[in-house]
Amino acid sequence: MQIKKMKTDILRQMAQDFDVQAVLVYSCAWRKENFRYLTGVNFYGPNALVLYLRDTQQIYLLLSSTLDADRAKANLGDEVAGFLPANDRGAALKHLLEKNAVRTVGLSSGGLMPAVLAKAVRDSGAELKSAEGFIEKRRYRKTPEEVECLRAAVELADRAFPTFVDAISRGLNEFQIVSEVEYALKKMGAEDNFMLISTGQTEVYGMTPPQNRTAKPGDLILTELTPQLDGWWCQICRTVVKGPPSDVQKRIFDIFLEAEQAGLDLLKPGVNIHDVAKAENDVFRKYGYGEYTASNYTRVRGHGHGMHLDEAPTVNEGVDFIVEEGMVIVIHPNTYNPETGYVVVGDPVVVTADGNRMLSTTERKLFVAN
Repeated sequence: MQIKKMKTDILRQMAQDFDVQAVLVYSCAWRKENFRYLTGVNFYGPNALVLYLRDTQQIYLLLSSTLDADRAKANLGDEVAGFLPANDRGAALKHLLEKNAVRTVGLSSGGLMPAVLAKAVRDSGAELKSAEGFIEKRRYRKTPEEVECLRAAVELADRAFPTFVDAISRGLNEFQIVSEVEYALKKMGAEDNFMLISTGQTEVYGMTPPQNRTAKPGDLILTELTPQLDGWWCQICRTVVKGPPSDVQKRIFDIFLEAEQAGLDLLKPGVNIHDVAKAENDVFRKYGYGEYTASNYTRVRGHGHGMHLDEAPTVNEGVDFIVEEGMVIVIHPNTYNPETGYVVVGDPVVVTADGNRMLSTTERKLFVAN
């Protein structure tokens, strides 16, 4: 499901809140989310910018290639006043600001923007003011249509996970497993996939890019599958054992399931994300594994999902963030355990008025690959 419509209201509100005559939003090829969120369209060149002029209420898109401009025109032609080059060292941007006598520009994602573009703004006579964080905060809460986009993305992970288990059963190494999963996802329509994988026993401290490792009987094989569909990222985390699981593996995995459920049970509007993380970590503390919730063994207990694969809120103790309805958050108490090595289990949910609703459908269990 694609949402191809300019979010003009956000740009208009930014200009008002930051008291600027123009808003400039920069995106680069490896952090496209703000451009895609505002416009609903993708780009393939090195960068893209959105320029909003408050006085005329016009929007201009600056794109690095004519192909990107043609795609944007096809979807947003009536909503955008012009499509300009972004690979001219800022000449088109400078001219447009001068032509409209712009003296103040609110800049979003400015930390990623090349210095030559910032210089072009200053050379036009305009002052740059920070407008950081506004779009990101608006992205926290998803509309029903955006939630459906995320549900469709995680459905690809659900459908591809059996390919992961089957590849392990056939004795493939990590490179081969990842290639088969990537192929399956691309056939389903995924535009990208962020995937981590690890194979081994207690020496496994976390998930990594693929290596030349093949599972032996008794090994745990872990993955995060995070497909991107029409710009939206959503993931599941699952653990597979090669051959019958040991009693220790089953016991430890049950603790991870309990920790995930503790986080899910608490997650609802008005709750501080610190308390969600604490609920997960308290399960490990209850069983004597509290030290393995520290940062030297794990990273986060979950995080937001959306146009970026790892959005706010970060689910960790010490993070002061109040959960709101409409947020999509993956809860995953992934960490190292001294008896089994690293274990993962995680699922994305949308926060509802009185709790949360699961978006993934893959069974929450310790899977076995024979």
